[in-house]
Parts: sequence; C-alpha cells; structure tokens
Amino acid sequence: MKTLLALCTFVFAVYAVAEENPAEWVKKADNIRNPAESYEMKIRVETPENNSVFQVFLQGQDKTLIVTKEPARDKGRNMLMLDRDFHAYVPNLKRSMRLSLAQKLSGQVSNGDISRTRWYGDYDVTKEADNGKEVQLLLKGNKDNLTYAWIRLWLKKGNFEPLRAEYLGLNGKTVLKRAFFEDYKSIAGATRPTTLKIEDTNKQVSFVRILAMGKKTFGESFFTVRNMESMK
Repeated sequence: MKTLLALCTFVFAVYAVAEENPAEWVKKADNIRNPAESYEMKIRVETPENNSVFQVFLQGQDKTLIVTKEPARDKGRNMLMLDRDFHAYVPNLKRSMRLSLAQKLSGQVSNGDISRTRWYGDYDVTKEADNGKEVQLLLKGNKDNLTYAWIRLWLKKGNFEPLRAEYLGLNGKTVLKRAFFEDYKSIAGATRPTTLKIEDTNKQVSFVRILAMGKKTFGESFFTVRNMESMK
C-alpha cells in the first residue's frame, strides 16, 4: 500500500512539473494577442496629444509595416520593423531613420507597442505567484533592443489570456508604465483583446484600439525599406 501511495505521489509530482511551464503559458498568450501568421490590422492610437489611425501589416512576429492614415498631416510617416530593427520614414527629410523600439510614438505608446509585441523567445520567464484565478509572471529580456527590458505579466488561469502588465526599468523593479488588455472580442478567428490601455506613473493614459483585423498574404518585397517609403 505504501509503495502504491509513493508511486501515485511520484506520478502526480511529475505531472504537475510537466504542466508547470511558464514559457509555454507566455507562448499561448502571444498567440492570443499577436498570432504567428500574416495579418492586416487597422488600429487607432488615442493619446492626450492626438489621435492617429494606422494600417498595420504583420508577417509572423518579426515583420511589421505601419502606414499612417490619419491625421492627414502625418501621412507618409511610415514605419517598418524587421526583427528588432525599427525604421521610420520622414517625408520632409525624404529619408528613413533608425529608431529604438522603446522610443515614444505618441503619448504613453512606444514604437514597440504597435510593432513588436512578442514575449515568447524574447524573455526568460519565471512564475512569481498564482491565486487560482490569475498567474503572475516575471519576464526578463534576453535580447538587445527590446521595447521593455523587464515585464511583470498577469495571465488568466486556464486559457492564459493576458490581463495586465507592468513595464519595468533596467533594474527590474521600477515601474515605468502599466498596461491593461481589455475589450475581448471575437476577431480574426479567435477571442482577443481589442484595446490596450497604457498608463504612465503620472496617470496619463493612452489607448491602442484594434478596429479591424484579418488574414492577408504578402509578397517577398513587401516588408522592405523601399516599399515603406512609397506606401500611402
């Protein structure tokens, strides 16, 4: 009887360890927010400064082309992300510039908030807490030129939907911004958050809202600096 009990305890422990895989949880959360396929999105960025509308084209999680649609004065200010390299075209200068993913786009929104949103593979993941309804994770960046070096992330237990996050400074402790994944809707074949609310330490708030999202295929030359510069 004792042998059987010990065997059952061992099997349960092995099963529990196998189930406890924070990196896989983050991968599932990524597939909810930003699936590793090809998509076209229309998004609106609302900040205390102004509102902007962008057409965003994504191939996998490493290529993003962002075309400014509104306001009219900003048309032509397009952006391109290739892996962790971020390019922005400035029509007045008639040339492209290399920028950081962490650099501010508008309000509380950084360039990386609308281009590179991958967690899986970019961060080492540690479980910090579990209250039965939510799991709390700490993500430490393992690559250079990420939007945020550290992220504290809360996922819904069971389906791993992202709920909220704290974007931390280089020391892994100082909170720079807080993010909230809201307005879950059925879009592009799955239930996804359609609003990203970003709040800084001064309680200034910006929103990134997905207005439309659908699958799309792209040619080999689509995600290039030359194409970015010519897009209207």
